[in-house]
Amino acid sequence: MIIKFWGVRGSIPVPGKDTVEFGGNTTCIEVITSDNQRIIFDAGTGIRVLGMDLMQKEFGQGKGMAHIFFTHYHWDHIQGFPFFAPAYIGKKDQHGRRITENSNHFHLYGASDVGDRLESTLSGQMDNYYFPVDLSYLSSILQFKTLKDNRVQIGNAVVSAAKLIHPNGVLGYRIEDGKSSLAIATDCEHPTDGTIDQNLLELARGVDLLIFDGQYTQEEYSPHKFGLPGPGKQGFGHSVPEEGIRSAKAVGARRLIITHHDPLHNDKKLVAMEENARKLFTPTDFAREGMTIEI
Repeated sequence: MIIKFWGVRGSIPVPGKDTVEFGGNTTCIEVITSDNQRIIFDAGTGIRVLGMDLMQKEFGQGKGMAHIFFTHYHWDHIQGFPFFAPAYIGKKDQHGRRITENSNHFHLYGASDVGDRLESTLSGQMDNYYFPVDLSYLSSILQFKTLKDNRVQIGNAVVSAAKLIHPNGVLGYRIEDGKSSLAIATDCEHPTDGTIDQNLLELARGVDLLIFDGQYTQEEYSPHKFGLPGPGKQGFGHSVPEEGIRSAKAVGARRLIITHHDPLHNDKKLVAMEENARKLFTPTDFAREGMTIEI
């Protein structure tokens, strides 16, 4: 598998001179499997840049196909979709029906317990009160699917999902492709009782790579523990790098990537956090836009 990060930021995009090294776009991760299936996780503003890249490939001619999985539907994970250029590429017949062989094809997956919420959410943010183009205007073929059994076979790869801790819910994902495995656990909070989320342990057991939400420092998350004034970040649905390291060690992950960087953390801050994390678990990196990993 090849994994590429197109958006690594949490909450809101933060472009500017202080976020050049790590990037300012919100979450979007692309995975290319051993048989060249394209799987995309989340549609933050990073998916706009991914879309520009795809337009130089078969997607520019309406010949592309990809699978898009959503961890959840908070705005920073969907806000890039209206600007995803390949979704606009396709042809329709005289009756307005999309012509399969001339239209990009996207399978979009969300949690089964929210019914048709994925489609209605994407449609809602493109309502004419907020955006000039309606979802139905897109010329690509969009197929909305729910993860009813939390497991999907895509070519040689198997994608499975598990619920993690986040306000209104979130899905973590595991991708198995032959002997390679990857777990994505973004927008998840560690339990406050000192344990590790059992669902995360099962999801990430023995993976080659764990991608984990480490948005806050420990001081930001629990300032009272360090004699600092509050408020803290407990209950916001995000974690700290140290909990990602503890989880990686517990599941036997070979490598850890920390992502969903706080918008208040500039490059200098993230470099310092990364250096501290590596003292605890050497194979740790903080996600940077454009970072590509092969496992």
